[in-house]
Formats: sequence, structure tokens, C-alpha cells
Amino acid sequence: MKTMKVSLVRARYPSVWEPTNLMYVSSFIKDRYQGNLEVQILDGFFDSDEQILNQISCSDYVGFSGTTPQVPHIKKLSKLVKKEYPSMKTIAGGYGPSLQPFKFLNDPTIDYLVVGEGEQSMLDILNGNVNQKLVSSTPIADVDSIPNPDRDSIDLNRYISIAEKDEGRRVTSIMTERGCAFGCTFCAEGQFGTIWRKAGLKNDDLEYERAVRLRGRSPKLVVEEMIEVRDRFNITFFKMNDAETNPSRAHFLKLCEEMIKQEVNVPWGCNMRCDKVDDEMCEMAVKAHCEEFWMGLESGSPEIHRDINKGTTVEMIKKAFDVSKKYGIKRRTYALLGTPLESYETIKQTEELIDYVDPEIIGFSILAPYPGTAYWKPEYDKLDWSQIDEFSNTTWSSSNLTNQELRTEQARLIEKYSDKLAPIIRKKQKLGMGGSQTLDSIMGAM
Repeated sequence: MKTMKVSLVRARYPSVWEPTNLMYVSSFIKDRYQGNLEVQILDGFFDSDEQILNQISCSDYVGFSGTTPQVPHIKKLSKLVKKEYPSMKTIAGGYGPSLQPFKFLNDPTIDYLVVGEGEQSMLDILNGNVNQKLVSSTPIADVDSIPNPDRDSIDLNRYISIAEKDEGRRVTSIMTERGCAFGCTFCAEGQFGTIWRKAGLKNDDLEYERAVRLRGRSPKLVVEEMIEVRDRFNITFFKMNDAETNPSRAHFLKLCEEMIKQEVNVPWGCNMRCDKVDDEMCEMAVKAHCEEFWMGLESGSPEIHRDINKGTTVEMIKKAFDVSKKYGIKRRTYALLGTPLESYETIKQTEELIDYVDPEIIGFSILAPYPGTAYWKPEYDKLDWSQIDEFSNTTWSSSNLTNQELRTEQARLIEKYSDKLAPIIRKKQKLGMGGSQTLDSIMGAM
């Protein structure tokens, strides 16, 4: 029987993390495909376009994945592949293509467009069960049925060594759940359910099923995976790869209990919602060797908190930071500048809140109106999203402050809290991302 050969490629981005989504797709198709299958996972961060083309030369299918800033590289790679290997089948998927499907539907260098969760759709393509370009599946309800991410088809040590250099520890990520139960206007995870929904074409328009908002993994299986990865790769710190790890209080506590029971004994950190942090959570987290909470502060303005629909208040934030400090947990936070109601006065309120909670680590970002958020507009398609992200962009302004004024405030706050800066902010400063395009210049050219 002929062996089917599949290459999965993460498009280029200036910073890097494990391509967990592709690792899950790989493990799923290896487990379910009825036949001989070989899978390799490549990464544009490490591999040049020429290297990627050489390494995929024997593939039957090549799948590209990335977020919105990675879309231009996906499109570039698909053109190169079709020129070099005209008969090779190309697939685009991930957050970027799922949120901007019409960028790919009419692209002749893309054979299949996966919108939404990728595991079942990829399997359907390989099994020949697809007769149209757009492929979309209802998200898998039982996420415990998906095998652990495929760490054999990548060189995981390439990623670990970067963390070891940057942070002095061997770090990798673990996912405890999929999706997000909340509706923050600034995040594609919240407002529209991101890629956790099935899509279909009707009269040239996309129609979506209701998003499958949140699915938790079995704490027992999560911890068994942690132990396996810990021992195999000598991991000294785990990052939970969730939108937030505590949307369900019961699930979080069971996760901690299982870590204690199975004696993981490796420190870890996770995103936490401030409205759900309490003494019992902190006490259990510390017993389970959790050392860091990453909590979005966003703003010190009560009015902005109501406007962004996050469901948190300034008082909730103060309480969460106070109680986690009491238990010696390192607190990392994020401040989001530039939501529509932002003004000098609201930034002053944010500054006052930061001074009160006194986090150990902080990052300052400016709203990026990504596809899938409440702030996206069709005219933003004209922007070069490879030069835009939430840490550095020259595109966005609030109702009261210009983009230049927002960036000046961001720079001022970065300087003021320079001893607390998150590593990603320092990296972005070195990379100099942000470009020189503005919405005014883009709109003037239309």
C-alpha cells in the first residue's frame, strides 16, 4: 500500500512558539487515517522558503497554518509550491485563513481551505471525502478523544532552547481546554467564537453554526501528558496554553489536585481570569507548584471595562492581585491601550491601578483590530498584517487619542515600568515591528 506523505507548515512570524495546532492535527490524522501515513511539521521561523520547498518535495499534501499576521507568508508559500510542484495538493488553515476565508477561496494556489477546527477536516481531505474547496467540521465535542500533540514530528528542542536562552529554563506548553466562554470585544477568542465553529457556503456567503465555546480536557489525562513530556524532554517549567485556565473553578481545582496526586513537581504558570481568583484557588495552585498567574488588567477605567465586555471590574482585579500576592504567586499582567473610550484620563486610571496592584511583570499593548474582533472593518484588508500586532502597530486610534498619542503613552509607560517589562515587549522592541502604514493613509488610497 502506498504511503501517504503529508507536510504541515507553520508560516513565518518574528517570534516563535510550538505549533500546537499542527501537532494536534498530526496526532489525530496519524491515529485515524486508514492506511500508511508519514507526517512532518516544518516551521517558517527556523526554515527558509527554499528549505521548506526542499523538505516537502515528496509530499502528497502540504498544509499551511498561521494567524492573521502570517497570512501573507501562507499565500507566498502556496504560490511557490504550486510553481515548483503543480500536482501537490495545498491546504490553508488556522486562525488567519479561518477568519479571512475570502482571501483564500478564490486563490488558485490553494486547493482546500479549512475553516474552523482542523483535525476532522484534514482527515476528511486525506480520505478523499471532500468534494469542494471549503472544508469545515463541527468541533470535536470530546477533546479527550484527540491524542496528545505529536511531539515526534517536530524538533521540540529547537523551541525549548529558545526559552532556555531567554528565560533560563526549559519550557514547553500544555493545553488543558479548548475555546473561551467569554465575549471580550477585543479578542477573536471571545466575540465570535474564533475558529471553534463550523462554516459553510450558501449563495457565495459564509454561514456559521453556533460556536462550541469551551471544552475541558480530563485533568487526569492532562497531568499524565505533563509527566510524559517532563521526563522525555527534561522540562523545568510548563506554560498552560489556554485562553484562560480557570473559567471553571471546579476544573481548575481538579487539575491542581491531580498534579499533587501524580507528583508532577514542576513549576508552571497560566492565564487566569481575575473575577474567579480566590484563596482556595491560590492555595491549591501553590501546592501544585504553580508559580505564576498571568492576569489581564486591560484598563483602570470602570467605563472601559464595561465597554469591552470582559466581565471584570477594577475591584475584582485588585482583589485577585492582592490574594495571589499573599500566596507568593508571581503576577504578570497586561494593559491594553486604545480601546474606543481611551483618553488621557483613562490611561491615568490604568496607571493608578498598576501602581496599586504592583505586578512583578507587565506588558503594554495597543488594540489591534484583528479579523474576528468587534473592531474589524472590511477596509482593514488593505493593511499589511504581517507588520501589525498588538504590541506594536501604527494603525489604531481611539475616539479621543490619535495613534501617535497612543504610541507616545505606550512608550512612556514602558519607560516608567522598564524594570517590570514582559520579555515579549523587549523582543518586540528589538524587532521593531509596527511598520509605517496608517489607517488614514490606507483609506486615502482607496
